[in-house]
Amino acid sequence: MTNLKFKSSEDLKILASQTLKATSFKKPYTNKTTKEKGLWFVKDEGIYLMKAFATEKDMPIIYAESFDPSKDDDVWDRSVIAVGGDDFAEFLPFTIMGLQLMKKGVDVNIKCTETFIEVTYSKEYGGENNE
Repeated sequence: MTNLKFKSSEDLKILASQTLKATSFKKPYTNKTTKEKGLWFVKDEGIYLMKAFATEKDMPIIYAESFDPSKDDDVWDRSVIAVGGDDFAEFLPFTIMGLQLMKKGVDVNIKCTETFIEVTYSKEYGGENNE
């Protein structure tokens, strides 16, 4: 089992916000579309989330923590260990509530095996004392 974390960032908030606004989403490797809101979960040179909707604007790509080839070492080898050797794109449906949480600044956690993908959300709070 592999646990991947996509840390909250301005780019993740933008991607969530634009996904909430979009009305049609493309399924990878087909010409099929769906009204179900979602993102593409991709593995090639790294592991990342990206838009699944058509837009003229450039949209950010959100790399999983430690799987960004521009920042991390041995990403390709670790990606193969984490999710297998073949490149892929999977449509991951996201609930409106999940996208709203992402827009507000939560992390996205993806747990995957050969037979399932599970998405959860978390928020890390600093050790600051709020007295």
